[in-house]
This record gives sequence, structure tokens and C-alpha cells, in this order.
Amino acid sequence: MARTAKIDQAAIGFSLICVVHCAVLPLAAISMPFLGLVADAEWVHWLFTSLAIAAAIMTFSVAHSARQPSFVLPASTGVALLLLALVAEPLGFDETLPTVSGAVLLAGAHLFRLYRNH
Repeated sequence: MARTAKIDQAAIGFSLICVVHCAVLPLAAISMPFLGLVADAEWVHWLFTSLAIAAAIMTFSVAHSARQPSFVLPASTGVALLLLALVAEPLGFDETLPTVSGAVLLAGAHLFRLYRNH
């Protein structure tokens, strides 16, 4: 149980980093141009999305309670939105909405599971 709690906490952290990166970093980049380079770096998007998805998959694979619809539905939708955000720019639309929505859904699924089990 403690192991899955740590995985849930990591997934929540990675998801929140996605939200901060998407919502706050561009505003901070206005005052500090170096942050603009980090905000636009494609590897950063891939890294945090990969970490958030890996934590969700680990939770699903090690915890029976993660196979309940109350976790699977919002977590799967969140993962799909994060993946959509990775290809948003080449498809011609902004990545902010799918990133923030996906990260909030994924973090919410982990939070709900974490607090329901403890």
C-alpha cells in the first residue's frame, strides 16, 4: 500500500509540474527570457508527459484498486489528453488546454485513489 501511495504522489507531482509548466512558466518568461527557452523546449514536454504516464501505468500495474472505473476513466482520459498535447502544435492548435485538462484529470484520479485507500 505504501508503495502505491508513493507512485500516486509521484504521478500527482508530475501532473502538477505539467500544469505549472503550461500555465505559469509562459507568464514568468515575460520577465525572464531564459524561462521562455525552457517553456518552449520540446524535450521538456516529452519528459514530463513520459514521467506522468509512466507513474500512471505503474500505479495501474501494481495496485488492484487502480483498475476500478473511478481511476481508469479519468486517468485514461488524462493520459489521452497529455498525448494529444504532444502533437497539438503540428496539428495546428494550442497545447495548453489539453495539457492542463489532462494533467488535472490524471492528478485528480491519483488524488481520489490515494485518499480513498488511506
